[in-house]
Amino acid sequence: MGIFDLIEASIRLGLPMVVITWLMFSWLYSSGEIDREADNRAIKLRLKKMKTIFKKKEVQNANYIYNKWMWFGSGFYGLAALWTFSVIEVSDFLSFIFSFPGFAVLFEDGIIGFVISVALGQLGNMITAFIWFSYWPVDSILLWILVAYLGYWGGVELARRKVEAPLNEWRDKY
Repeated sequence: MGIFDLIEASIRLGLPMVVITWLMFSWLYSSGEIDREADNRAIKLRLKKMKTIFKKKEVQNANYIYNKWMWFGSGFYGLAALWTFSVIEVSDFLSFIFSFPGFAVLFEDGIIGFVISVALGQLGNMITAFIWFSYWPVDSILLWILVAYLGYWGGVELARRKVEAPLNEWRDKY
């Protein structure tokens, strides 16, 4: 476990966790779901309550990402699982596109076999996402978990402090 492990973990997991968390919590703060003045304990309690409401299906949210986050467990764990699932899915998709085996190979076991194969692949990806920490390099697993957790709380703090990306400024400038 060295500096290169830290750099890799920061780029592949830490920074994406900051961005995803910042986006999600900016939305939650601006919608009034969570109070900006809430401390970490209050945030955790509010997320737990939101998860309970989600499980009871008392409120259906139209936000796809929010629904997946709640489905994966909400909070830090849910966002880490969601990011891992996204990485796996994009990787599988690109792998499929760039090494397309041909339709004959895809359907050699018939359409039902193809559908079952895809469904089992999805199930495998979801299971891997639920145990997200095992997807990332296991030789330095504690480092990866720590980097992900720091990225999560960094994103929460950026959103709480109303840090915004200067998208309008960039658009006007370029």
